[in-house]
Amino acid sequence: MIKKSPKADLRSKHTLFVQLGIICSLLFMIAATHMNVESKAPNPPDVTKLPDVEPVDILPIIPPDTPPPPMRPSVFNPVPNDNPIEPDPIEFDPIEFDGPIHIPTPPHITPEEKFELLPEIMPTMKGGLEKLYREIEYPKQAKLTGIEGRVIVQFVVNKKGEVENPKILRGIGGGCDEEVLRVIKLMKFTPGIQNGNFVPVRMAQTVTFKLQN
Repeated sequence: MIKKSPKADLRSKHTLFVQLGIICSLLFMIAATHMNVESKAPNPPDVTKLPDVEPVDILPIIPPDTPPPPMRPSVFNPVPNDNPIEPDPIEFDPIEFDGPIHIPTPPHITPEEKFELLPEIMPTMKGGLEKLYREIEYPKQAKLTGIEGRVIVQFVVNKKGEVENPKILRGIGGGCDEEVLRVIKLMKFTPGIQNGNFVPVRMAQTVTFKLQN
């Protein structure tokens, strides 16, 4: 067995090598953190080598027409009560009367002229709209001129269920308005009821005139 000399035995210097390695590593880390890296700026382009470009006229940008700002509302300044404005007095010429003055009396409204708009029970037409349209005859004048449309008639149904005071609210002419007035007077209704009593009721009815193709 060959014996090594103490100088050739590296195990005895193992601790020293480890310490030297740690020191070198720390020195390398310190040097890397304090290192400044400088980069050179790029060289500016050579102006003499750029291509010739013709100048272009740039037109000014005209902003669109904007609407004027809204007008401020006028503020009403009340007149103080300390100095009220009094109008100038108006003088009238004296009026002479030859005789007594006649004052017309207001029209007397009988109970029959009063009517309800929304009673508890509304009047209903006997026979319905089918009977109403069966009674209507299309006027010849309206047929010849091609008149079509809706006629609205207003009337009062009295306590007996009869139609009173019919009048046209919307007409189309050609004899249609007169025909609606004629037929609506023939219709019978069940009277309206308010508080257990029969009452007159004002109503409106629409009648449509339409020619067949």
